[in-house]
Amino acid sequence: MTVREAILLALPAFSAHGRGGLFAVRTELERVGVPRRLAAEVVEFLPLAFARALLDGMGVRFDDHYVRQTSGGRVIGRKLLTEEPVFRQGLAMADEVSADGEVYMAVAGFSREYRAVNAELNAGARAEDLRCEPPVVFAEYDDERRFDDTSGGVQPWPRRWWQFWK
Repeated sequence: MTVREAILLALPAFSAHGRGGLFAVRTELERVGVPRRLAAEVVEFLPLAFARALLDGMGVRFDDHYVRQTSGGRVIGRKLLTEEPVFRQGLAMADEVSADGEVYMAVAGFSREYRAVNAELNAGARAEDLRCEPPVVFAEYDDERRFDDTSGGVQPWPRRWWQFWK
């Protein structure tokens, strides 16, 4: 399955499961056949890509990296957003998908950056005065992907408590 195909499958899932959160969207993507890893990447990076495409040209400054951290708060990586295929494909498809504003906003609305910028603008801030810190993407417990740590080395797999002999 290509990234584009996964994104096209994700659009109705974001619209239908918006109230259920990203977990509901990811579950739906897996149900319709999107591989688990790709489903995780779609829910992580597609809203970010659509939000940035929407806010592009307004003067808001964005970091070009994202930070990956565990649910416990430990940072395990920093990476360029453009190295993520879903982010790149999402940016490339943003104009195409924006023809259906309701679907587009259903996806972009999941972006923390979009919600934060929107709140600041609604409070009277000027877009050119806003700077977004690197977005944080959380590594969930079932996340089997490996990420480079911030020093450039490879983060070792955590030992499981029941594997005390290793």
